Amino acid sequence: MIRAEAVEATEFPELANQFRVQGVPQTVINSGKGIAVGAYPEARMLAEIKNALKN
Repeated sequence: MIRAEAVEATEFPELANQFRVQGVPQTVINSGKGIAVGAYPEARMLAEIKNALKN
């Protein structure tokens, strides 16, 4: 039950501004409840997702 989308920030500047993209890759979790900037190891990304689901 995960939906993922990839967006090129330079092609969609409005969306990049909405989520305040500061680096790539940037993963937005649950419409901004969690944000991961950079390439995270799998275990850390899972922890970020779990933390975002608590909010």
